[in-house]
Amino acid sequence: MNRFEEVINTVGGFGRNQKLQYLLLCIIGGSTAFFQMGNTFYSASADHYCQVYDVQIYADDSPLKNCTIPYSLEGEDISWDKCQRYDVNVSRGISAELCSSRSEETVSCDQGWVYDKTWYENTVVYEYNLVCSNDWMKQLSKSIVPLGNLVGVVIFGQLSDIFGRRPIFFITMLLSIATAIATSFAPSYPLFVIGQFFLGAFPHSLFVTACVMVMEIVALEYRTMCGTLTHLAFSIFYMLFGVIALLSNGDWRLTQLIVGIIWAFYLPSFFFILETPMWLLRKHRYDDAEKVLKKYAKFNKTTLPDDMFDKDREIYLRLKEETVEEKSRQYTVIDLFRTPRLCLNTILMCINWFSCSFVYYGISLNTDQLGSNPYITFMLAGFVEVPGCLMAWWLMRALGRRWSLAGFAVIGGAALMLSVPPKESIPVLSVAVAMLAKLCIAAVFSIVFVYGAEIYPTVVRNAGMGVSSLSARIGSIISPFVVLLDVYWGPLPFIVMGVTSVIAGLLALLLPETRNKTLPETLEEGEAFGRKDYKKTNSEGGEGKEMASTDRENKVKQNDIALSDDDQEKKTVL
Repeated sequence: MNRFEEVINTVGGFGRNQKLQYLLLCIIGGSTAFFQMGNTFYSASADHYCQVYDVQIYADDSPLKNCTIPYSLEGEDISWDKCQRYDVNVSRGISAELCSSRSEETVSCDQGWVYDKTWYENTVVYEYNLVCSNDWMKQLSKSIVPLGNLVGVVIFGQLSDIFGRRPIFFITMLLSIATAIATSFAPSYPLFVIGQFFLGAFPHSLFVTACVMVMEIVALEYRTMCGTLTHLAFSIFYMLFGVIALLSNGDWRLTQLIVGIIWAFYLPSFFFILETPMWLLRKHRYDDAEKVLKKYAKFNKTTLPDDMFDKDREIYLRLKEETVEEKSRQYTVIDLFRTPRLCLNTILMCINWFSCSFVYYGISLNTDQLGSNPYITFMLAGFVEVPGCLMAWWLMRALGRRWSLAGFAVIGGAALMLSVPPKESIPVLSVAVAMLAKLCIAAVFSIVFVYGAEIYPTVVRNAGMGVSSLSARIGSIISPFVVLLDVYWGPLPFIVMGVTSVIAGLLALLLPETRNKTLPETLEEGEAFGRKDYKKTNSEGGEGKEMASTDRENKVKQNDIALSDDDQEKKTVL
């Protein structure tokens, strides 16, 4: 049995202590959906046309609108111009004579716009007039959060591997709370964008760290369940955010403030969430690991032997004298690309993360365009993720990670390619097909988080998750702008996203299967992972045992010591 498995099963593989921590990690990590999905409502738009006097309000049809706004007929439908108005002075009121004698010349909306506030009381689009020539600024506000994701995971992913999971988890939590509350009072669009950038960086880094922590506090047989249900929590809070936005009447400042206040209630979790014993053991901090595991044992009503780590300390001291240079090394993202097999696995994983994020946010951030009620459509898009996550959990156990990932990605991509925008189809059918695609892509997201945490060696696991998440952020940055391709052909954005998903799904078949495998810890094991000589080990039902690779066995024999976790940075099973 792997050393970490032996230790964690001694105190309880998924005892009451881990269950409490897991619940807190799910709640806090899941509610990062408030930040990831925020701009669906913050940057939402609605029907609008040129304003011609100061206190004007929106009207779907009125004598004033008929007199001042150009329109065209599309069959039986009237299409009103959103960016131009007739050059007519209505300061003294309107009359049939004034309207009939107006010039047909048009001017830009120099006095601003009036907006349909049926669904949204105040959005960033309304407040800063992000329409017409400024429409790109609305798309920028949607792309800035994933840009923050990209920067955050690179920085905090590396820091988490160096300084520990727990410090980074709580630092990013504090920064998220402060930034959320401050952003709700942003007096200008540039400050709003800056706030959204940091609300992309801090909460998402917390979520990635939480996913790693979940996998590092439970025994092997629970990791698939725990990893998948973490994403189920994200989907639940996704739906809850729709309720918060609805109760806020679509006021972006109030919604942002409520989110910040909710997160402030998470601060007491500091006293319950501990550093992961897996990270402590890998860093050879045996005294700290012993303290954490004794807390596990006390809460789980088990015992930790006093001499549990005596041999580990002895082995570590012996190896430290012989391999001082190797043991003091800090691993970085660059190590993921040093060897061919690990490099290929990293590239393939990055492609799949890019694809699922590209499609996921392409659908999620535009749910307000899919149905008549944006709140119901948004919550429906969150709801379909629940069966997606549950199906992913079951299929990962039944078929493995590789085939589950490929299957969901290909089916989701095909659904997108078969769908067309609502304006060109039956709206209910279009929404239904889009929701099927959303279900599949949500399942893909659940799988890649588990798959990524398993396929990267322990010494670069958080860095590997960081570079994968970086690739995902590139996809989510691009996705709001791909939607603009509909000006050339309505189905084009759907086809681009669908083709991307299908290609990524087929490439996933080149990845090694991780189900029922003892996972790599060192770079050497990461390179050997997937080869025939890297043998099958403990299943998620607890079967079998792992035999280490030949190179590692030889090295242990040369040191004349039994194989243990600390021979080379602890062979820990996630």
